[in-house]
Amino acid sequence: PLGHFVKSLGPIGDKETENKVLLLEHDVPNYPFPQSVIDCLPSLPWTISDEEKKNRLDLTHLHICSVDPPGCTDIDDALHCIELPNGNYQCGVHIADVSSFIRPNTAIDDEAKRRSTTVYLVDKRIDMVPALLSSNLCSLRDDGPRFAFSCLWEIQPNDAKIVKTEFHKSIILS
Repeated sequence: PLGHFVKSLGPIGDKETENKVLLLEHDVPNYPFPQSVIDCLPSLPWTISDEEKKNRLDLTHLHICSVDPPGCTDIDDALHCIELPNGNYQCGVHIADVSSFIRPNTAIDDEAKRRSTTVYLVDKRIDMVPALLSSNLCSLRDDGPRFAFSCLWEIQPNDAKIVKTEFHKSIILS
């Protein structure tokens, strides 16, 4: 094989050097987000518009809880279960909805495609989208309403048979 020296990454065995090697070996993009991506982010304070409220099912009255581990900042899924007046149960699965913040063919969409996923290392993570979205506005945190895609099942208690399934763009309060 032929090759040439490009740059020194650091001393062998050093944690930061080994992280750099892993990222290079696996072609993981780990540069700061370009300004064109930052320009796509909403300004703070962010609030849910009246238009969004009209187009989404409001589930903020339900007790919805995250299934991500304690300390997780990118909380992307949550659950609820309630007993319905007819004796059946409604079980809901709620997934964080980024579609209002990441529109197709924008700089942030293109960058998310390049990165494809958030990469977790032992001591840090490399986000797919800026932290304002991944750890805040698109994270199903307990500090305010958030957008979700929700699947609601009506389930019979005696045999767990699903008798009704609904899908909604929703607003939840985890």
